Amino acid sequence: MVSVSKRRVAIIGATGQVGLPLTINLLLQGHDVTLLARARGRPKNDKLQMLVQYGAHLTELADMSDVTAMANALSGIETLICAVPGSKEIITQSEPLWLEAAIQAGVKRFVPSEFGAHTRAIKMGEGEVFDNKKRLHDKLFNADIGWTLFYNGGIFDYFLPNLRFFPKITTFGDLDLPIYTHHIQDIGRIAALAFTDKRTLNHCVQVDFNVLSQSRMLEILKNSFPAYPFEYQHYSTDYIIEARASAGSEVSAKKGAETDLERWGINYVVYILGLLTAFTDETLRTSELYPDFRVIQTPEQALHDPRFVFEW
Repeated sequence: MVSVSKRRVAIIGATGQVGLPLTINLLLQGHDVTLLARARGRPKNDKLQMLVQYGAHLTELADMSDVTAMANALSGIETLICAVPGSKEIITQSEPLWLEAAIQAGVKRFVPSEFGAHTRAIKMGEGEVFDNKKRLHDKLFNADIGWTLFYNGGIFDYFLPNLRFFPKITTFGDLDLPIYTHHIQDIGRIAALAFTDKRTLNHCVQVDFNVLSQSRMLEILKNSFPAYPFEYQHYSTDYIIEARASAGSEVSAKKGAETDLERWGINYVVYILGLLTAFTDETLRTSELYPDFRVIQTPEQALHDPRFVFEW
């Protein structure tokens, strides 16, 4: 594994799905980590307190949109990581303010909320959430600060067929497209390496250790549980195109966060355009950056595990 130099890192969203394993791994790698969180008039968040016990510093701000207060909190920080979910409000309202604060504080690297499909390879107009991210990128690239865009592809929970998010085994679009997907713990481990690696400054980073088509995923699932009466639901390419054109602002997906409009835009990009991952000239592959990295769990192993498939 590549040697690691100690860095001073601040993170917004340290207790989230990506933020928690990312922050734990930053601490395990020996970095000086500051957690930026909104001050709350109630007992402290258990996850925040756990991270403090692991050695993180907690800075609470009364207003996360206060640029001056944020800049003061970022004094001496080398890298600011935004690990919050990429909602429209976060991307269009909060992150530009956090970027401004980072510039004022002299932060060397800004990491916006990406953690999904390769936005840089996607054209404007192909999905609302990506359009918002690309506008933020324009601000970032025109600013006097370094950057890293991190693309982990899919997270197992959402991209491997299972019964935890849909009542049926659900597939989309082109079943033979390559789908790169990784365990959330592996994503946290790799991200912690990438955000503190001088080689990744002003680059996109693409996680590329695991790849399967949906067809192959279904085959593994059937072989793993041959006696189970799975029901299947496939959303065709035509359906996705129509849904992308007609969906509204409702949030109808189980455990979903995106609006239906955003979700079908994501499905269009992933399962029709095939841009969950991309390997552009500005993109570094994690398999080449960290050739000795060994994943915690492969997709094949997850699809053999009933605890994963059935939400036990």
